[in-house]
Amino acid sequence: MSIFKNNSGVIQYSINKEFGSNCYIAVDSGEVVVNAPWYFSRKQIQSIIEEKRNWIIEKLKEYQEKNNAYTDKGSISILGVTHKICLYYKNIKTPTINLVNHSIEIFFPNKYKKMDTAQILNILIEKLYAKIAEQEIEQIMEKVRLMVGFAPENYFIKKIENNMLGTCITEKQEIIISPDIVKYDRKTIEYIVLHQFCHLKYKIHSKGFWQMIEKYMPEYKRYTVL
Repeated sequence: MSIFKNNSGVIQYSINKEFGSNCYIAVDSGEVVVNAPWYFSRKQIQSIIEEKRNWIIEKLKEYQEKNNAYTDKGSISILGVTHKICLYYKNIKTPTINLVNHSIEIFFPNKYKKMDTAQILNILIEKLYAKIAEQEIEQIMEKVRLMVGFAPENYFIKKIENNMLGTCITEKQEIIISPDIVKYDRKTIEYIVLHQFCHLKYKIHSKGFWQMIEKYMPEYKRYTVL
């Protein structure tokens, strides 16, 4: 791979030496390839790149504009706010995901265009939920701890069977929170965490359990999603 610097930026290109007499440039899938006779020097190739500079840049722009068009993959909720999923294909090696304002930008390598990407999309979104959950749950756990005056021996963020958002193992004084909880707004998350804290004291949904819930969150019925 060679690099040609010009006033419009940098052009990266590959060189293929051939046993021919013609030198030509191809721009394919966002890549610039110079096919040159075996005896051509690098200086000669650089001169040809300079001569075709405007044409190359225009072809690269056309490719970029064409491939910047996204595929609408629906939407998901993060902290109670709807985020549109925008899928792009780029000349990259591995998939990436970015959270930008109220959009989720997912970039796939060009080679994925003919693949069924549904499973990969789900994995990326689950990783995004897990990352957000790590930040949000820690803060809310601390808030509820200060509110009620006690805490579990330990807590974990991981998927729970039957799509539950939270559970408590009273005997071990442990709380488990699903990363899917970040689909909901922070007040709902706070209720779910408080719900599990109360299970540290009451294993079942007894009268005392609901009285404890109401003591710390009188409007809790607005947030019951369990």
